[in-house]
Amino acid sequence: MRWRRHIAPSVPLLQSGPWRSFLRDIGLIAATFVVGYVISSVWLSPGSIFSKDRSLPRVLELPEAEARHTLTELGLRPRLEGERPSDAFPRGTVIWQDPPPGTILEPNAPVQLTVSAGPTLVAVPDVVGMGLSQAAQIFAAAGVRFGQVDTVAGGKERGVVVTTRPAAGVGRPRGSPIVIVVTRGPEELQ
Repeated sequence: MRWRRHIAPSVPLLQSGPWRSFLRDIGLIAATFVVGYVISSVWLSPGSIFSKDRSLPRVLELPEAEARHTLTELGLRPRLEGERPSDAFPRGTVIWQDPPPGTILEPNAPVQLTVSAGPTLVAVPDVVGMGLSQAAQIFAAAGVRFGQVDTVAGGKERGVVVTTRPAAGVGRPRGSPIVIVVTRGPEELQ
């Protein structure tokens, strides 16, 4: 009589009962997640998938011509609303857009643009007849500064402002230098 050993056939670990059901459960959970994600994204934002509506890009801080070109290529109608002075942006750049960036718009929708008119102009103050120190305080309060200080002969006192260049009332960008002309005072004859 022969003796036979009974050895169970080798079964890979992943094909065994507990591992197989674990992998099946993980697969079902992943499939449920993917299907749920697709359904919820289509339900929450159907316009982005099925329509030709576009999200409005940010055209702030771009030159007007470039902003118009960008919007026109997307099928939108840029309209210039006007200009506003801005110390922060150079002349001709977009400082405001309506509707704001990221808004979903239909094709051919209008987009209002406001462009910078450059820095705010400050009127040169009238300091004629004042002393140099008083003129300096008034200039600082007005937002302009002393540039070159020229002197002319004459006057009863030394350091009295005779004129400014540019003249009083002319608009200059904030912080611009203004030329001051002051008297040298009475000159002694030799």
